[in-house]
Amino acid sequence: MRSKNVFALILLLLTTLLCLGFSTFEVNASGDIETSKVYGVEMLWNNSMSVYDVAVSRGGNYIAVVNGSGLYYFAANSSSPKWWENPLVNFISVAISADGEYVAVGTQEGRIYYFNNSRSRIGASNAPTWGSIYMYGAIERGALDMSDDGNYVVVVGTDVNVWFYAGCTTKSGSDQPTTWVDYPESLVHVVDMSPDGRFVAAGGTPTSGTGGFVAFYKDAHNATSPPKLWHARSSLSFPIRDIAVSDDGYSVAAISNFEYDYLHYWANATGLSGDPNATWTGYGPFFSLDMSSDGDEILCGMGFPGPCGLHFWTDARMRSGGNQTEDWIRFEGSIGWDVAVSNDGGIIAASVTNASSYKALFFKSDGAMIGEFDLMQFSPLISMSGDGGIIAMGGPGWDSLYVFKVLEDSTPPLIENVYQEPINDTVTPDDEVMVYANVVDNESGVKKVNLNYSPDSETWYVVNMTNLEGNTWNGTIPAFDYCTWVNYTITAEDKVGNTITSEDEFGYQHQYHVIPEFPSFLILALFMAATLISAIFHRRRTPILSHI
Repeated sequence: MRSKNVFALILLLLTTLLCLGFSTFEVNASGDIETSKVYGVEMLWNNSMSVYDVAVSRGGNYIAVVNGSGLYYFAANSSSPKWWENPLVNFISVAISADGEYVAVGTQEGRIYYFNNSRSRIGASNAPTWGSIYMYGAIERGALDMSDDGNYVVVVGTDVNVWFYAGCTTKSGSDQPTTWVDYPESLVHVVDMSPDGRFVAAGGTPTSGTGGFVAFYKDAHNATSPPKLWHARSSLSFPIRDIAVSDDGYSVAAISNFEYDYLHYWANATGLSGDPNATWTGYGPFFSLDMSSDGDEILCGMGFPGPCGLHFWTDARMRSGGNQTEDWIRFEGSIGWDVAVSNDGGIIAASVTNASSYKALFFKSDGAMIGEFDLMQFSPLISMSGDGGIIAMGGPGWDSLYVFKVLEDSTPPLIENVYQEPINDTVTPDDEVMVYANVVDNESGVKKVNLNYSPDSETWYVVNMTNLEGNTWNGTIPAFDYCTWVNYTITAEDKVGNTITSEDEFGYQHQYHVIPEFPSFLILALFMAATLISAIFHRRRTPILSHI
Protein backbone atom coordinates (compact mmCIF):
# COMPACT_ATOMS: atom_id res chain seq x y z
CA MET A 1 0.00 0.00 0.00
CA ARG A 2 1.30 3.46 -0.80
CA SER A 3 0.04 6.54 1.04
CA LYS A 4 -1.24 9.24 -1.28
CA ASN A 5 -1.11 12.82 -0.09
CA VAL A 6 -1.96 15.32 -2.80
CA PHE A 7 1.19 17.32 -3.46
CA ALA A 8 -0.55 20.63 -4.06
CA LEU A 9 -2.41 20.25 -0.76
CA ILE A 10 0.87 19.72 1.06
CA LEU A 11 2.30 22.94 -0.31
CA LEU A 12 -0.85 24.83 0.64
CA LEU A 13 -0.78 23.48 4.20
CA LEU A 14 2.92 24.23 4.53
CA THR A 15 2.30 27.82 3.48
CA THR A 16 -0.45 28.11 6.07
CA LEU A 17 1.84 26.75 8.76
CA LEU A 18 4.55 29.25 7.92
CA CYS A 19 2.05 32.07 8.10
CA LEU A 20 1.07 30.87 11.56
CA GLY A 21 4.70 31.01 12.65
CA PHE A 22 5.65 27.30 12.46
CA SER A 23 8.53 27.61 11.25
CA THR A 24 26.80 -0.42 0.69
CA PHE A 25 24.46 -3.39 2.01
CA GLU A 26 22.10 -6.20 1.05
CA VAL A 27 18.52 -5.16 0.39
CA ASN A 28 15.92 -7.61 1.69
CA ALA A 29 13.20 -8.77 -0.66
CA SER A 30 9.57 -8.37 0.29
CA GLY A 31 8.52 -10.62 3.13
CA ASP A 32 12.04 -11.27 4.48
CA ILE A 33 11.76 -8.91 7.44
CA GLU A 34 10.74 -10.53 10.73
CA THR A 35 9.21 -7.61 12.59
CA SER A 36 10.03 -9.00 16.03
CA LYS A 37 13.72 -8.90 15.10
CA VAL A 38 13.73 -5.23 14.04
CA TYR A 39 15.78 -3.05 16.37
CA GLY A 40 16.43 0.21 14.53
CA VAL A 41 16.69 2.25 11.35
CA GLU A 42 19.66 3.75 9.53
CA MET A 43 19.78 6.46 6.89
CA LEU A 44 21.42 4.95 3.83
CA TRP A 45 21.80 8.07 1.75
CA ASN A 46 20.54 11.54 0.89
CA ASN A 47 20.41 13.12 -2.57
CA SER A 48 20.36 16.84 -3.28
CA MET A 49 17.23 16.98 -5.39
CA SER A 50 13.64 18.09 -5.02
CA VAL A 51 10.87 15.47 -5.20
CA TYR A 52 7.37 15.73 -6.63
CA ASP A 53 6.68 12.03 -6.10
CA VAL A 54 8.61 8.91 -5.06
CA ALA A 55 7.90 5.18 -5.41
CA VAL A 56 9.79 2.27 -3.82
CA SER A 57 9.37 -1.12 -5.49
CA ARG A 58 7.50 -3.62 -3.35
CA GLY A 59 10.59 -5.82 -3.35
CA GLY A 60 12.65 -2.93 -2.00
CA ASN A 61 15.46 -2.98 -4.56
CA TYR A 62 14.58 0.05 -6.70
CA ILE A 63 13.29 3.60 -6.31
CA ALA A 64 11.74 5.93 -8.89
CA VAL A 65 11.56 9.69 -8.35
CA VAL A 66 10.07 12.52 -10.41
CA ASN A 67 10.58 16.26 -10.17
CA GLY A 68 10.53 19.31 -12.41
CA SER A 69 13.46 18.05 -14.47
CA GLY A 70 12.31 14.49 -15.13
CA LEU A 71 12.34 10.87 -13.97
CA TYR A 72 15.24 9.37 -11.96
CA TYR A 73 15.65 5.64 -11.34
CA PHE A 74 17.81 4.43 -8.43
CA ALA A 75 19.03 1.12 -7.08
CA ALA A 76 18.20 1.31 -3.40
CA ASN A 77 21.85 0.91 -2.43
CA SER A 78 23.13 3.98 -4.28
CA SER A 79 22.47 7.72 -4.21
CA SER A 80 23.44 8.03 -7.89
CA PRO A 81 20.64 7.26 -10.35
CA LYS A 82 21.08 4.30 -12.68
CA TRP A 83 19.24 6.17 -15.42
CA TRP A 84 17.07 9.20 -16.01
CA GLU A 85 14.82 10.84 -18.56
CA ASN A 86 14.58 14.63 -18.93
CA PRO A 87 11.48 15.23 -21.07
CA LEU A 88 9.96 18.44 -22.33
CA VAL A 89 6.78 17.69 -20.36
CA ASN A 90 6.52 17.91 -16.56
CA PHE A 91 6.44 14.56 -14.70
CA ILE A 92 4.54 14.96 -11.41
CA SER A 93 3.63 11.40 -10.28
CA VAL A 94 5.24 7.97 -10.48
CA ALA A 95 4.48 4.28 -9.88
CA ILE A 96 6.76 1.22 -10.01
CA SER A 97 6.25 -2.55 -10.26
CA ALA A 98 7.18 -4.89 -7.42
CA ASP A 99 10.43 -5.98 -9.06
CA GLY A 100 11.26 -2.52 -10.42
CA GLU A 101 11.10 -3.64 -14.05
CA TYR A 102 8.26 -1.27 -15.01
CA VAL A 103 7.73 2.40 -14.25
CA ALA A 104 4.82 4.70 -15.09
CA VAL A 105 4.78 8.47 -14.73
CA GLY A 106 1.91 10.96 -14.82
CA THR A 107 2.30 14.40 -16.36
CA GLN A 108 1.02 17.88 -15.73
CA GLU A 109 -0.56 17.89 -19.17
CA GLY A 110 -2.67 14.76 -18.55
CA ARG A 111 -0.86 11.75 -20.01
CA ILE A 112 1.04 8.78 -18.65
CA TYR A 113 4.32 7.43 -19.99
CA TYR A 114 5.39 3.84 -19.41
CA PHE A 115 8.95 2.45 -19.24
CA ASN A 116 9.78 -1.24 -19.79
CA ASN A 117 13.15 -2.86 -18.99
CA SER A 118 13.82 -0.35 -16.24
CA ARG A 119 16.35 -2.52 -14.40
CA SER A 120 18.65 -2.79 -17.42
CA ARG A 121 18.53 0.86 -18.55
CA ILE A 122 21.61 3.02 -17.96
CA GLY A 123 22.37 6.72 -18.24
CA ALA A 124 20.46 9.52 -19.92
CA SER A 125 17.84 9.85 -22.68
CA ASN A 126 15.70 6.86 -21.82
CA ALA A 127 12.60 7.22 -23.94
CA PRO A 128 9.33 5.66 -22.70
CA THR A 129 8.06 2.41 -24.21
CA TRP A 130 4.60 3.86 -24.76
CA GLY A 131 2.39 6.80 -23.94
CA SER A 132 -1.33 7.18 -23.26
CA ILE A 133 -4.07 9.18 -24.87
CA TYR A 134 -4.73 12.66 -23.53
CA MET A 135 -6.73 12.50 -20.28
CA TYR A 136 -7.72 16.14 -19.83
CA GLY A 137 -5.85 17.16 -16.68
CA ALA A 138 -2.85 16.86 -14.37
CA ILE A 139 -2.09 13.40 -12.94
CA GLU A 140 -0.82 14.33 -9.50
CA ARG A 141 0.61 12.26 -6.67
CA GLY A 142 -2.02 9.83 -5.42
CA ALA A 143 -3.78 9.77 -8.79
CA LEU A 144 -1.67 6.98 -10.33
CA ASP A 145 -1.13 3.35 -9.31
CA MET A 146 0.34 0.18 -10.82
CA SER A 147 -0.12 -3.54 -10.11
CA ASP A 148 2.79 -5.56 -8.76
CA ASP A 149 3.48 -7.19 -12.12
CA GLY A 150 3.27 -3.89 -13.99
CA ASN A 151 0.52 -5.15 -16.28
CA TYR A 152 -2.24 -2.86 -14.94
CA VAL A 153 -2.26 0.90 -14.39
CA VAL A 154 -5.08 3.05 -13.04
CA VAL A 155 -5.26 6.84 -13.39
CA VAL A 156 -7.54 9.51 -11.87
CA GLY A 157 -7.23 13.18 -11.00
CA THR A 158 -7.52 14.38 -14.55
CA ASP A 159 -11.17 15.44 -14.32
CA VAL A 160 -14.17 13.19 -13.74
CA ASN A 161 -12.94 9.80 -14.97
CA VAL A 162 -11.29 6.64 -13.70
CA TRP A 163 -9.00 5.38 -16.50
CA PHE A 164 -7.82 1.73 -16.46
CA TYR A 165 -5.07 0.20 -18.62
CA ALA A 166 -4.55 -3.58 -18.94
CA GLY A 167 -1.78 -5.34 -20.89
CA CYS A 168 0.66 -2.54 -20.10
CA THR A 169 3.81 -4.65 -20.34
CA THR A 170 3.17 -5.47 -24.03
CA LYS A 171 2.06 -2.07 -25.33
CA SER A 172 4.20 0.22 -27.46
CA GLY A 173 3.84 3.50 -29.30
CA SER A 174 1.96 6.71 -28.50
CA ASP A 175 -1.70 7.53 -27.82
CA GLN A 176 -2.48 4.10 -26.37
CA PRO A 177 -6.21 3.85 -25.53
CA THR A 178 -7.60 2.76 -22.17
CA THR A 179 -9.08 -0.69 -21.50
CA TRP A 180 -12.06 0.89 -19.74
CA VAL A 181 -13.11 4.30 -18.44
CA ASP A 182 -15.66 5.09 -15.77
CA TYR A 183 -17.40 8.40 -15.21
CA PRO A 184 -18.67 8.36 -11.60
CA GLU A 185 -20.29 11.82 -11.94
CA SER A 186 -17.61 13.21 -9.65
CA LEU A 187 -14.22 14.91 -9.58
CA VAL A 188 -11.84 12.01 -8.84
CA HIS A 189 -8.79 12.95 -6.74
CA VAL A 190 -7.16 9.76 -5.40
CA VAL A 191 -6.97 6.06 -6.27
CA ASP A 192 -5.53 2.81 -4.91
CA MET A 193 -5.32 -0.60 -6.58
CA SER A 194 -4.69 -4.05 -5.09
CA PRO A 195 -1.32 -5.60 -6.04
CA ASP A 196 -2.96 -8.03 -8.49
CA GLY A 197 -4.93 -5.27 -10.24
CA ARG A 198 -8.25 -6.85 -9.32
CA PHE A 199 -9.65 -4.24 -6.93
CA VAL A 200 -9.69 -0.44 -7.33
CA ALA A 201 -10.93 2.22 -4.91
CA ALA A 202 -11.24 5.86 -5.95
CA GLY A 203 -12.39 8.96 -4.12
CA GLY A 204 -13.05 12.62 -4.67
CA THR A 205 -15.70 15.32 -4.85
CA PRO A 206 -19.17 15.02 -6.42
CA THR A 207 -19.77 17.27 -9.40
CA SER A 208 -22.28 19.14 -7.26
CA GLY A 209 -19.28 20.47 -5.30
CA THR A 210 -20.53 19.34 -1.88
CA GLY A 211 -19.75 16.18 0.04
CA GLY A 212 -17.48 13.38 -1.07
CA PHE A 213 -17.61 9.96 -2.67
CA VAL A 214 -15.84 6.59 -2.76
CA ALA A 215 -16.23 4.21 -5.71
CA PHE A 216 -15.22 0.56 -5.55
CA TYR A 217 -14.41 -1.65 -8.55
CA LYS A 218 -14.19 -5.45 -8.48
CA ASP A 219 -12.40 -7.62 -11.06
CA ALA A 220 -11.05 -4.49 -12.71
CA HIS A 221 -8.21 -6.42 -14.36
CA ASN A 222 -10.54 -8.65 -16.41
CA ALA A 223 -13.11 -6.00 -17.35
CA THR A 224 -13.60 -4.20 -20.65
CA SER A 225 -16.33 -1.97 -19.26
CA PRO A 226 -16.49 -0.25 -15.84
CA PRO A 227 -16.85 -2.98 -13.14
CA LYS A 228 -18.06 -0.59 -10.42
CA LEU A 229 -19.58 -2.51 -7.51
CA TRP A 230 -20.72 0.38 -5.29
CA HIS A 231 -20.56 4.15 -4.93
CA ALA A 232 -20.70 5.60 -1.39
CA ARG A 233 -21.83 9.21 -1.35
CA SER A 234 -24.74 10.15 0.88
CA SER A 235 -22.85 9.56 4.16
CA LEU A 236 -19.74 11.50 3.10
CA SER A 237 -19.92 15.18 3.96
CA PHE A 238 -16.58 16.30 2.56
CA PRO A 239 -14.21 15.46 -0.34
CA ILE A 240 -11.95 12.42 -0.05
CA ARG A 241 -8.28 13.23 0.47
CA ASP A 242 -6.63 9.78 0.65
CA ILE A 243 -7.75 6.19 0.06
CA ALA A 244 -6.54 2.58 0.43
CA VAL A 245 -7.82 -0.89 -0.50
CA SER A 246 -6.67 -4.20 1.04
CA ASP A 247 -5.00 -6.85 -1.11
CA ASP A 248 -8.05 -9.11 -1.00
CA GLY A 249 -10.56 -6.31 -1.60
CA TYR A 250 -12.24 -6.91 1.77
CA SER A 251 -11.41 -3.47 3.18
CA VAL A 252 -11.55 0.09 1.89
CA ALA A 253 -10.42 3.05 3.98
CA ALA A 254 -10.61 6.76 3.16
CA ILE A 255 -10.15 10.11 4.88
CA SER A 256 -12.06 13.31 4.21
CA ASN A 257 -10.62 16.66 3.25
CA PHE A 258 -11.79 18.97 6.03
CA GLU A 259 -10.71 20.29 9.42
CA TYR A 260 -12.91 18.02 11.51
CA ASP A 261 -14.14 14.97 9.69
CA TYR A 262 -13.64 11.25 9.63
CA LEU A 263 -11.65 8.23 8.75
CA HIS A 264 -14.13 5.94 6.99
CA TYR A 265 -13.73 2.14 6.85
CA TRP A 266 -15.83 -0.24 4.77
CA ALA A 267 -15.56 -3.92 5.73
CA ASN A 268 -16.69 -6.71 3.38
CA ALA A 269 -16.27 -4.28 0.48
CA THR A 270 -16.71 -7.02 -2.14
CA GLY A 271 -20.13 -7.86 -0.65
CA LEU A 272 -21.52 -4.30 -0.65
CA SER A 273 -23.64 -2.53 -3.25
CA GLY A 274 -25.44 0.74 -3.88
CA ASP A 275 -24.52 3.64 -1.57
CA PRO A 276 -23.20 1.92 1.59
CA ASN A 277 -22.32 3.63 4.86
CA ALA A 278 -18.91 3.00 6.36
CA THR A 279 -18.68 0.10 8.82
CA TRP A 280 -16.84 2.30 11.29
CA THR A 281 -15.29 5.75 11.52
CA GLY A 282 -12.53 7.57 13.37
CA TYR A 283 -12.75 11.25 14.22
CA GLY A 284 -10.12 13.88 13.43
CA PRO A 285 -8.60 16.24 10.85
CA PHE A 286 -6.53 13.53 9.12
CA PHE A 287 -3.95 14.48 6.50
CA SER A 288 -2.70 11.05 5.40
CA LEU A 289 -3.65 7.37 5.45
CA ASP A 290 -2.18 3.94 4.89
CA MET A 291 -3.34 0.39 5.60
CA SER A 292 -1.75 -3.05 5.95
CA SER A 293 -2.22 -5.58 3.18
CA ASP A 294 -5.02 -7.41 4.98
CA GLY A 295 -6.76 -4.18 6.02
CA ASP A 296 -6.44 -4.95 9.72
CA GLU A 297 -4.06 -2.11 10.67
CA ILE A 298 -4.77 1.56 9.88
CA LEU A 299 -2.40 4.49 10.30
CA CYS A 300 -3.34 8.15 9.88
CA GLY A 301 -1.36 11.35 10.16
CA MET A 302 -3.29 14.23 11.75
CA GLY A 303 -2.86 17.97 11.25
CA PHE A 304 -4.13 21.20 12.70
CA PRO A 305 -6.38 22.34 14.32
CA GLY A 306 -6.62 18.96 16.05
CA PRO A 307 -4.15 17.35 18.45
CA CYS A 308 -2.05 16.26 15.41
CA GLY A 309 0.30 13.30 15.64
CA LEU A 310 0.09 9.71 14.41
CA HIS A 311 -3.03 7.62 15.08
CA PHE A 312 -3.04 3.81 14.82
CA TRP A 313 -5.91 1.29 14.89
CA THR A 314 -5.58 -2.51 15.01
CA ASP A 315 -8.29 -5.17 14.49
CA ALA A 316 -9.83 -2.87 11.89
CA ARG A 317 -11.68 -5.73 10.18
CA MET A 318 -13.57 -6.50 13.39
CA ARG A 319 -14.61 -2.97 14.40
CA SER A 320 -17.96 -1.30 13.87
CA GLY A 321 -19.65 1.94 14.87
CA GLY A 322 -18.76 5.61 14.99
CA ASN A 323 -15.68 7.35 16.35
CA GLN A 324 -13.57 4.28 17.09
CA THR A 325 -10.75 4.88 19.60
CA GLU A 326 -7.17 4.47 18.46
CA ASP A 327 -4.90 1.80 19.93
CA TRP A 328 -2.23 4.46 20.29
CA ILE A 329 -1.31 8.03 19.39
CA ARG A 330 2.25 9.31 19.02
CA PHE A 331 3.83 12.74 18.55
CA GLU A 332 0.79 14.83 19.41
CA GLY A 333 1.61 18.42 18.56
CA SER A 334 3.45 17.44 15.35
CA ILE A 335 1.71 17.37 11.97
CA GLY A 336 1.65 13.92 10.36
CA TRP A 337 2.07 14.84 6.71
CA ASP A 338 2.43 11.39 5.23
CA VAL A 339 2.49 7.82 6.58
CA ALA A 340 3.34 4.32 5.36
CA VAL A 341 2.67 0.84 6.76
CA SER A 342 4.38 -2.42 5.77
CA ASN A 343 2.37 -5.27 4.32
CA ASP A 344 2.04 -7.02 7.67
CA GLY A 345 1.39 -3.79 9.59
CA GLY A 346 4.52 -4.31 11.67
CA ILE A 347 6.66 -1.39 10.42
CA ILE A 348 5.44 2.21 10.37
CA ALA A 349 7.04 5.32 8.86
CA ALA A 350 5.88 8.93 9.09
CA SER A 351 6.99 12.37 8.04
CA VAL A 352 6.14 15.01 10.65
CA THR A 353 6.87 18.65 11.37
CA ASN A 354 6.60 20.73 14.49
CA ALA A 355 7.41 24.35 15.23
CA SER A 356 11.14 23.94 14.76
CA SER A 357 12.05 20.76 12.85
CA TYR A 358 11.29 18.24 10.12
CA LYS A 359 11.46 14.60 11.23
CA ALA A 360 11.35 11.08 9.89
CA LEU A 361 9.82 8.72 12.45
CA PHE A 362 9.73 4.92 12.56
CA PHE A 363 7.69 2.64 14.84
CA LYS A 364 6.59 -0.93 15.36
CA SER A 365 2.89 -1.73 15.42
CA ASP A 366 2.83 -1.63 19.22
CA GLY A 367 3.87 2.03 19.10
CA ALA A 368 7.50 1.42 20.14
CA MET A 369 9.81 3.84 18.34
CA ILE A 370 12.68 2.27 16.40
CA GLY A 371 14.07 5.40 14.74
CA GLU A 372 13.93 9.21 14.71
CA PHE A 373 15.85 11.46 12.31
CA ASP A 374 16.04 15.22 11.88
CA LEU A 375 15.79 16.16 8.20
CA MET A 376 17.44 19.10 6.51
CA GLN A 377 14.41 19.87 4.36
CA PHE A 378 10.65 19.52 4.41
CA SER A 379 10.19 15.96 3.05
CA PRO A 380 6.54 15.02 3.49
CA LEU A 381 6.24 12.29 0.81
CA ILE A 382 6.81 8.63 1.75
CA SER A 383 7.01 5.32 -0.08
CA MET A 384 7.87 1.95 1.49
CA SER A 385 8.79 -1.52 0.28
CA GLY A 386 6.33 -4.30 1.01
CA ASP A 387 8.25 -5.66 3.98
CA GLY A 388 8.99 -2.19 5.34
CA GLY A 389 12.73 -2.72 4.93
CA ILE A 390 13.38 0.24 2.60
CA ILE A 391 11.71 3.65 2.99
CA ALA A 392 12.15 6.73 0.81
CA MET A 393 11.09 10.26 1.76
CA GLY A 394 11.10 13.36 -0.37
CA GLY A 395 9.71 16.84 -0.82
CA PRO A 396 9.94 20.09 -2.74
CA GLY A 397 13.08 21.45 -1.08
CA TRP A 398 16.71 20.91 -2.02
CA ASP A 399 18.44 18.00 -0.21
CA SER A 400 15.03 16.46 0.40
CA LEU A 401 15.40 12.87 -0.90
CA TYR A 402 16.26 10.42 1.90
CA VAL A 403 16.47 6.63 1.84
CA PHE A 404 16.34 4.58 5.04
CA LYS A 405 16.87 0.91 5.85
CA VAL A 406 15.19 -0.94 8.73
CA LEU A 407 17.73 -2.91 10.78
CA GLU A 408 16.92 -6.51 11.58
CA ASP A 409 18.90 -8.74 13.94
CA SER A 410 18.44 -12.44 13.20
CA THR A 411 21.74 -13.65 14.67
CA PRO A 412 22.34 -14.47 18.35
CA PRO A 413 25.16 -13.01 20.42
CA LEU A 414 28.68 -14.45 20.28
CA ILE A 415 30.02 -16.16 23.42
CA GLU A 416 33.79 -16.52 23.65
CA ASN A 417 36.74 -16.78 26.06
CA VAL A 418 34.90 -18.64 28.85
CA TYR A 419 37.12 -19.25 31.89
CA GLN A 420 36.82 -19.79 35.64
CA GLU A 421 38.62 -18.99 38.89
CA PRO A 422 39.82 -21.18 40.57
CA ILE A 423 40.80 -23.06 37.46
CA ASN A 424 39.70 -26.63 36.80
CA ASP A 425 41.27 -29.38 38.97
CA THR A 426 41.96 -26.90 41.79
CA VAL A 427 38.43 -26.33 43.17
CA THR A 428 38.04 -27.42 46.79
CA PRO A 429 34.89 -27.68 48.96
CA ASP A 430 35.61 -24.20 50.34
CA ASP A 431 35.73 -22.51 46.91
CA GLU A 432 33.07 -20.51 45.15
CA VAL A 433 33.79 -20.56 41.40
CA MET A 434 33.81 -17.27 39.47
CA VAL A 435 32.87 -17.82 35.81
CA TYR A 436 33.76 -15.21 33.19
CA ALA A 437 32.85 -14.84 29.51
CA ASN A 438 33.06 -12.29 26.73
CA VAL A 439 29.63 -11.83 25.10
CA VAL A 440 29.27 -9.66 21.98
CA ASP A 441 26.28 -8.59 19.85
CA ASN A 442 27.09 -5.88 17.32
CA GLU A 443 23.51 -5.47 16.10
CA SER A 444 20.73 -5.00 18.67
CA GLY A 445 23.08 -5.49 21.64
CA VAL A 446 23.22 -7.91 24.56
CA LYS A 447 20.13 -7.96 26.77
CA LYS A 448 21.14 -10.52 29.40
CA VAL A 449 23.58 -13.35 30.12
CA ASN A 450 22.79 -16.27 32.43
CA LEU A 451 25.05 -18.85 34.07
CA ASN A 452 23.37 -22.26 34.30
CA TYR A 453 24.99 -24.90 36.57
CA SER A 454 24.17 -28.37 37.84
CA PRO A 455 25.85 -30.44 40.59
CA ASP A 456 24.20 -33.68 39.48
CA SER A 457 23.41 -33.24 35.73
CA GLU A 458 19.71 -33.35 36.57
CA THR A 459 18.85 -30.24 38.58
CA TRP A 460 19.91 -26.95 37.00
CA TYR A 461 20.23 -23.58 38.69
CA VAL A 462 20.32 -20.17 36.97
CA VAL A 463 22.37 -17.13 37.96
CA ASN A 464 22.06 -13.72 36.30
CA MET A 465 25.56 -12.75 35.23
CA THR A 466 26.82 -9.20 35.76
CA ASN A 467 28.32 -7.01 33.05
CA LEU A 468 31.62 -5.98 34.62
CA GLU A 469 32.84 -3.72 31.82
CA GLY A 470 32.81 -3.77 28.04
CA ASN A 471 31.93 -7.27 26.85
CA THR A 472 32.98 -9.08 30.05
CA TRP A 473 30.29 -10.85 32.11
CA ASN A 474 30.65 -12.64 35.43
CA GLY A 475 28.63 -15.10 37.54
CA THR A 476 29.33 -17.16 40.67
CA ILE A 477 28.75 -20.88 41.38
CA PRO A 478 28.53 -21.69 45.13
CA ALA A 479 30.83 -24.15 46.89
CA PHE A 480 30.06 -27.88 46.70
CA ASP A 481 31.18 -30.97 48.62
CA TYR A 482 34.23 -33.01 47.83
CA CYS A 483 33.91 -35.23 44.74
CA THR A 484 31.03 -33.23 43.20
CA TRP A 485 31.11 -32.95 39.42
CA VAL A 486 29.71 -29.53 38.41
CA ASN A 487 28.55 -28.85 34.83
CA TYR A 488 27.81 -25.35 33.62
CA THR A 489 26.80 -23.47 30.47
CA ILE A 490 26.25 -19.80 29.62
CA THR A 491 23.13 -18.52 27.87
CA ALA A 492 23.10 -15.12 26.12
CA GLU A 493 20.11 -13.22 24.72
CA ASP A 494 20.12 -10.08 22.58
CA LYS A 495 17.59 -7.25 22.67
CA VAL A 496 15.29 -8.80 20.06
CA GLY A 497 15.19 -12.27 21.60
CA ASN A 498 17.88 -14.22 19.74
CA THR A 499 19.52 -16.66 22.17
CA ILE A 500 22.54 -18.97 22.22
CA THR A 501 24.29 -21.18 24.78
CA SER A 502 27.99 -21.83 25.20
CA GLU A 503 27.21 -25.49 24.54
CA ASP A 504 25.85 -24.48 21.10
CA GLU A 505 28.92 -22.30 20.56
CA PHE A 506 31.61 -24.80 21.65
CA GLY A 507 29.84 -28.16 21.37
CA TYR A 508 30.22 -29.17 25.01
CA GLN A 509 29.35 -28.22 28.59
CA HIS A 510 32.01 -26.78 30.86
CA GLN A 511 32.84 -29.00 33.84
CA TYR A 512 34.98 -29.21 36.96
CA HIS A 513 35.47 -31.69 39.82
CA VAL A 514 35.59 -30.68 43.49
CA ILE A 515 38.75 -32.12 45.01
CA PRO A 516 39.65 -32.62 48.71
CA GLU A 517 40.98 -29.70 50.66
CA PHE A 518 44.49 -31.19 50.32
CA PRO A 519 45.48 -32.51 46.90
CA SER A 520 45.75 -36.31 46.61
CA PHE A 521 49.48 -36.31 45.95
CA LEU A 522 50.01 -34.33 49.15
CA ILE A 523 47.77 -36.69 51.14
CA LEU A 524 49.74 -39.66 49.76
CA ALA A 525 53.04 -38.02 50.70
CA LEU A 526 51.79 -37.27 54.21
CA PHE A 527 50.51 -40.81 54.57
CA MET A 528 53.84 -42.26 53.50
CA ALA A 529 55.68 -39.89 55.87
CA ALA A 530 53.39 -40.80 58.75
CA THR A 531 53.87 -44.50 58.04
CA LEU A 532 57.63 -44.12 57.97
CA ILE A 533 57.68 -42.16 61.24
CA SER A 534 55.44 -44.75 62.89
CA ALA A 535 57.71 -47.56 61.80
CA ILE A 536 60.78 -45.82 63.12
CA PHE A 537 59.14 -45.05 66.43
CA HIS A 538 57.93 -48.64 66.79
CA ARG A 539 61.41 -49.96 66.10
CA ARG A 540 63.01 -47.76 68.78
CA ARG A 541 60.57 -48.98 71.46
CA THR A 542 61.18 -52.68 70.75
CA PRO A 543 63.52 -54.29 73.48
CA ILE A 544 66.75 -56.07 72.49
CA LEU A 545 66.98 -59.63 73.86
CA SER A 546 70.30 -61.16 74.82
CA HIS A 547 71.26 -64.68 73.93
CA ILE A 548 70.89 -67.17 76.69
